[in-house]
Amino acid sequence: MNIKVNEGLTFAEAFSKTTPENIRNVCIVAHVDHGKTSLADTLISSNGIISSRMAGKLRYMDSREDEQNRGITMKSSGISLYYNPIFVNLIDSPGHVDFSSEVSSAIYIADISILVVDVVEGVCSQTETVLRQGIKCRHDIILVINKIDRLICELGFDTGQAYKHIRMLIEHVNSCISQILQSYLIDDKWEEIDKEEERIHFDPVKGNVIFASATHGFGFGLEDFANIWFEKLNIPKDELKVLLFSDFYLGAGMKILPDAEAKGKKGLFEKLILDPMWEIYKCAFEKNDVERLRELARKMNVTTKSKRINEIYDEFMKQWMPLTKACVRAVYKCNSPKNCFQNEDKLINLLQTDCHPLSNDIKIADEESSRTILTIAKVFKYSNEKVGMCRVLSGKVTVGQKLYFLGDKNQKKNYSEFDDELNIDDMNLVSIKHLYIIMGKELIPVSSVNTGQICGIAIDSNFKSMTLCSDFIKNGEISYNVSLVEPLVHVSIMPTVSGNDEFEELKEALKLLTVFDSSVRVFEADNGELNLVTAGEVHLQKCLEDLKDLGQVNIVVSPPIVPFLETIIPETNLSYTKIVFNQMTECNIKCGMVTIKLRAVPLPVDVCNVIQKNKNLLKKLREKKIDEDDVKFKNFYNDFKKICEESLPGYKGTWWFKKSKEDVLKIVDNIWCFGPPKAMSNLLINNIENDTDVKSSVWSTLKTRGKWMDRIFTGGFDLSMTSGPLANEPLQGVGIIVEEFYIKEEEVDSSIQGQLISAVKGTIQASLKKHPLRLVAAMYHCLIQTSPSVLGKVHTVISQRKAKTINEDINQTNGLFEIEAYMPVVESFSFCEDLRKKSSGLASASMEFSHWQIIDEDPFWIPTTEDEKEHYGDKGDSVNQAKVYMDNIRRRKGLLTDDLIVVNAEKQRNLSKNK
Repeated sequence: MNIKVNEGLTFAEAFSKTTPENIRNVCIVAHVDHGKTSLADTLISSNGIISSRMAGKLRYMDSREDEQNRGITMKSSGISLYYNPIFVNLIDSPGHVDFSSEVSSAIYIADISILVVDVVEGVCSQTETVLRQGIKCRHDIILVINKIDRLICELGFDTGQAYKHIRMLIEHVNSCISQILQSYLIDDKWEEIDKEEERIHFDPVKGNVIFASATHGFGFGLEDFANIWFEKLNIPKDELKVLLFSDFYLGAGMKILPDAEAKGKKGLFEKLILDPMWEIYKCAFEKNDVERLRELARKMNVTTKSKRINEIYDEFMKQWMPLTKACVRAVYKCNSPKNCFQNEDKLINLLQTDCHPLSNDIKIADEESSRTILTIAKVFKYSNEKVGMCRVLSGKVTVGQKLYFLGDKNQKKNYSEFDDELNIDDMNLVSIKHLYIIMGKELIPVSSVNTGQICGIAIDSNFKSMTLCSDFIKNGEISYNVSLVEPLVHVSIMPTVSGNDEFEELKEALKLLTVFDSSVRVFEADNGELNLVTAGEVHLQKCLEDLKDLGQVNIVVSPPIVPFLETIIPETNLSYTKIVFNQMTECNIKCGMVTIKLRAVPLPVDVCNVIQKNKNLLKKLREKKIDEDDVKFKNFYNDFKKICEESLPGYKGTWWFKKSKEDVLKIVDNIWCFGPPKAMSNLLINNIENDTDVKSSVWSTLKTRGKWMDRIFTGGFDLSMTSGPLANEPLQGVGIIVEEFYIKEEEVDSSIQGQLISAVKGTIQASLKKHPLRLVAAMYHCLIQTSPSVLGKVHTVISQRKAKTINEDINQTNGLFEIEAYMPVVESFSFCEDLRKKSSGLASASMEFSHWQIIDEDPFWIPTTEDEKEHYGDKGDSVNQAKVYMDNIRRRKGLLTDDLIVVNAEKQRNLSKNK
């Protein structure tokens, strides 16, 4: 690309010399199919990179073949555009929920969000999600109300109905902002919430709302029409801009008068803006009047050369109300990298602390600074290189410069060669091999990049994200707080040709895949199979395409596997006395030389939720990387005690039922450990009364931990929690309370310690079987939009997938029914395709992970009473869905099932009958 800019500089030279004041870092976010990529096309065409006629059709930023085939964006792509005097680093992000990590990468390194909302569909699930992320990162947000032509061509609205609809849509988006702000600032003063609302709220008068049709390439704000009408109305531009979206109308003598709605008059927005737009549209697409359309274009000083009426319309609107002009004007008013981190909240959100050693350098954002700082948000493949999309936060980065990696030394690997003179500390150094301007699927090499720019860097490293600095700063890493969809769908992958070389090649390809896609998980199973875990069905298909691009064509992929959890539930039909005595489990080894007594107890959902929210903190605790004085650790300890104190006493049908709050707090203080990483929402509690030693506790300092008894019980606990009794799936919501442990000290040696771990595991599993066991399924929140004519067929498809409808309502705007349902992830494969087929394309669905839900069916249930046998049959003829799921898992894992090998033996033929 040989793009020339002002003063005769090449595009690359101007990019390298641009100061932070003249840079804007922008990401485009929206729900799927709301028009992000079409908007990006229009902005790109204004730089002459693609033809303006192809804008909205080419999908330039969707460089992958599967993106073009599906018509959706699957990755975040960047491009640098020049609008004198500013550079706009534009990042187009996906709208599909499976690619939320890509959206987080885009928001992470940008300062400005362009939120695109379909005027007919309005605020959807992903709209709220990306709006929440933008507010959390303290972005300047611009609202683009897209596809306004749908109001007339699909809904048939007149200008009055269109104006009311647009006002309601803006109010709805502002209502979402208020709810989000109150959830973030709940403990702050109301004055601060009001101040933040005033900054973010969308108001066309403020210039942060654009009305557009990205496909046709036009867009406008109130300022554009204020420039057209202010001379004719003899009123200042700024004053007219305020009145245009207010309750005023145009009276006799071109006078502007108030109370338009009360008097039944057309408001200024309808009269001066929507009326001309509607007239032009009707002239082109309803009357097909070419001459009239050309005449209207000449009145607006627009020359049209096209011959087809639809092309004339596009040409006319693009020249009269160019979308690029409206967007760039709004972006120009937003914060530049020079002053964006003057906002303390934004700085703290980036650094995750208010006392970071690099905070002052990032806040100043000085391109002349001697300290270079940059952060990498994501990595992608270009030719044979791994290129990181990064943002320069301070100083200037140049090719060949050596920078320190700031982070955990245990994570460093595959660095480039170092000089012989470097000492051991220089093992943190990485060398910048190349610098690039990111231009979609193309890269332009440059020699240096200034503060504030988003660029590509090539270094030898296998990191998903990192912080680089010209000085080695202890604890200087910038934590990448990415929002990930929980990966639930996994497949096992093996090469078709079995051999060590092919297996190692596949392992390396999967490692690279985790670098290029931060939401992918890869692990090697106990049986040697390689497992790929993805966020959803679409994400899985993308990952398999990526593996082909990495040269892994000859691979065998298993059908998608969805994980389940197992749990125990309260027994409300038993008395407390029976619960206490019946659920105690005892194990004796070597004729009573070793005695173990323990019980399993259910944990309430609230307790499990608190553990899940703090799983990263608990992971550090398990790895002994946390101190008792850590503020986050103290806060978690206090919150956990409070929730246990509130929810455990009175928990019916459990051992907790008659425990006092004091007893519960004492037990909480004696927690031995939390569950292993795969099953963290479980507890091991040391309730041994005759333990003369100081009791080890997860809350105590790590000095008192590590006794041989701790290793025995935590080892057995970890093994039992990762393999439940139903189908060897991880457990959730289980507490193991150890009440007695006796051993003759002289008998303790290394051999018996190994036996004791197995004994603890077996005792825990036996105690679990004394409770009602249940499977826990991962659930999607499913939102379906459908025409009333196929509503019955949609409900049929939903019921076939074992989904539960929780809400059904009609959208007054578009007349479509909106159905909300919870669907098991295991039942969701090919659901969208099946829905489209059964509804003849009149229904669509979007799904995102919601929660884990207990399947309220006993997998071992059979009819026992006469009434049950009469209703269900002697063997329970109705389908037990929990048993179906359990048997499928056990069959897949090679575990024993009650399947009959020979079903109808009397029908087997023998040799004599074949004669």
